[in-house]
Formats: sequence, structure tokens, C-alpha cells
Amino acid sequence: MFKMVDVARKAVGAVAGVAAKVAVVESKFQLNSRLNGPWPLGPFLWLHGASLGECRMLLNLAEFIQQDIPGCPKLLMTTQKVEVLEFLNKKIEEEQREGIEAALAPADVPSALHLFAKVVKPVGLVLGENELWPGYLSLMQKLCVRPSVALVSGRYYASVPGVSFSALGFVGMQTGSDLSRFMNVASRANISRIRIGGDWKLLKWARSGEGVKCCENPTIDATFVSFHWSEWSRLERMVDISMCKQWAVVLAPRRLGELERFTKALLSKKVEVVQWPQVKKGAVSVVEEFGQMGKIFEKSRLAVVGGSFERGLGVHDFWEPMQKGAAVCVGPYVAGQKETVSALVREGALVQLSSAGAFANFEAPHKERTQKFLNQEREKILDSYEELLAFLKTIL
Repeated sequence: MFKMVDVARKAVGAVAGVAAKVAVVESKFQLNSRLNGPWPLGPFLWLHGASLGECRMLLNLAEFIQQDIPGCPKLLMTTQKVEVLEFLNKKIEEEQREGIEAALAPADVPSALHLFAKVVKPVGLVLGENELWPGYLSLMQKLCVRPSVALVSGRYYASVPGVSFSALGFVGMQTGSDLSRFMNVASRANISRIRIGGDWKLLKWARSGEGVKCCENPTIDATFVSFHWSEWSRLERMVDISMCKQWAVVLAPRRLGELERFTKALLSKKVEVVQWPQVKKGAVSVVEEFGQMGKIFEKSRLAVVGGSFERGLGVHDFWEPMQKGAAVCVGPYVAGQKETVSALVREGALVQLSSAGAFANFEAPHKERTQKFLNQEREKILDSYEELLAFLKTIL
């Protein structure tokens, strides 16, 4: 089965090589960089994530690994997304992070991975959430004499049929359901360290020992975060409700490329639009760059998380506003986080709206219940992190 997958990966590589010659495609996806580099000269401990949320989590993890593992090798963070790479490079420069670099991830095709391995010389690989690319696993199995791949903050629903998980030596899944689904396909791999480890987007908070922060005088009434344009009709209804109450609103689209569409739609409704960091009662402040949400949530009374008002999207990160003290609600569709959202709602730590109209009667969850739930997550995360450290020390 995996030989068929390998043939398919080679075919994809050939198609990608042709697509890279199309200027518009290359400008958007930088396929040449993913197929041919350049990549920095290793050896490196390789960390890979897809989205901004995963890469922020891995960037925090990288800091702690450097602190806790004496003689830690250089770290390389990769992502498939050009805009996320820009964010990573900016953060690394701003924070003057030594011993860590960022690059576009190699395409999961044999020729690209061969070049990547020759230059980067990865001594281990840490994957974020569900980035179980078959070529990455196969590459690490060939390069290392013992299992050298860790999956952290894992989520699992399906994978390529026939893929081998033998390269995995550590697996920390977010929930019991994720773990059960994964073990149904990976039981033969005999992974030495596997456990429920919680959502590592909370890792930095968990290590800080802090409780849930609470802004005594929030200047933002409602923050709508990570909304897709396809969710506009539901967002429109909630903005209308907010404007009727003369609230100060902040809007942070999931994709900055859709910001102009949101702005034009708001202006067509005669809604006043300002630019963050300006906020104003009866107006919507739009966020035009990544990396601002921590500051925004600290000033927000409540946060509404996008990706949850349209089927098929998947709810985005609700942990950050919770730990910053904002009351959090999500929509009716929470693909990817059903088990966690159900538990949070059951414990009274988060509100799930049945529709956009229900936003008019939003009642904030109890902060004490939010704190209790987060403390339980903290224990799982810290125990799982210590297990990851023990694994990494065996391969570094």
C-alpha cells in the first residue's frame, strides 16, 4: 500500500514542479522554495506545524526545549504557509532567539525531502497536532536508528492508508477520543510513549503558573476572531446586535487577504470602521496584522471564535481568550474540537451558540469554572511535556 502512496507522491512532485513555473501560483505558494529550498545547514532538531496557532505553540515549545535540554542542537521550524513563515521570522528577530531558524517546509515528495535531509540533517522531528505527513515519517525512519518523531498536542481523524507510524517514539494526544482513533490504526507501531496530553496551545500558560487573567475595565466589548468570509452572514447578524448596543467591536479575520471584503461589507451597512489599535463605541476596529490577539483579548469583555459558524471549517483557538480572561463563545459547528467543547460547555466554562441570533442573549460563563477546567488541562500538559523531554533526551 505504501509503495502506491510513494508513487503518488512522486507524481505530485512532478505536477508541483510544473505549477511552480506559473508566476501567479509561485507568488502565492512559493513552490520552488518547497521543492528546492534553500534550507539552512544543519544538523537541526526539526519542528513542523501548519497553521499560525500550531506554529505559535511550537515556538513556545522551542523556547522550553532550549531551556530544559542542556546542549540542545539548533532548532528549525517549518510551515507550509508563506504568511506564517513571515510571522515566525519576525518573532524570532524581535525576541532575538538564538539557535532557532524558520523556513518553508519541504513538499512531501521524494526529491524535495532528499534535498532537505541532505542540507538540514534532522536529528529528530516534532510534529504539531495532525501533521502526520507520510513522507516525513518515512524520511525520519530512514535517517535514524531508533524512533525519532514526536507528535505533540495531537489530533487524529484519518491518515493515508498504509502509512507507517514506526518512526513515532512519543505521542501526546489532546483527548481520549483522539487517542482511541489513532490507536485503531497505529497499534502495530509499538510506540513507547503515548498518552493524553491536552492542548499545547496552553503550554506557555501552563508553565507560567498563572491563573485566568481578568481585565477590570475592558475597553473592547466584543472581539470576533478568526472569522472566514464564508461566515459573513452569521457575523453580520452578530455585528448588527453589537451596533444596536453601541458596543466597541474588534474584528480579526482568519485570512488577512479577506480583510478588504469584510471592510467593504461593513461600510456598505453604514458601520463605522477604524483600524486597530483604535477602538470606538458603535464602531468596528479591524486588525491588519498577525500577532495582535494577546493584547486584544486582554482588553476584551468577550470573544467570539470563528470557524464555528459554517460547516466544514473547524473551530479555531478558543484557549487564548479564555486564559486572558475574556468570556468565550463559539458557534454551532466545532469540527476538530467536539469532545473538548462539549466538556467545556458541560462544565460551564464556555458558551456554544445555537445560531448567530442567540448572540443577543449571550450570558458569560463563570470564570471560576473556566479556571477549574484550565487547571485540569495544566496538569495533563505539564505531565506530557516532561514525558516529551525524556523522549528527546534519548535521541539528542
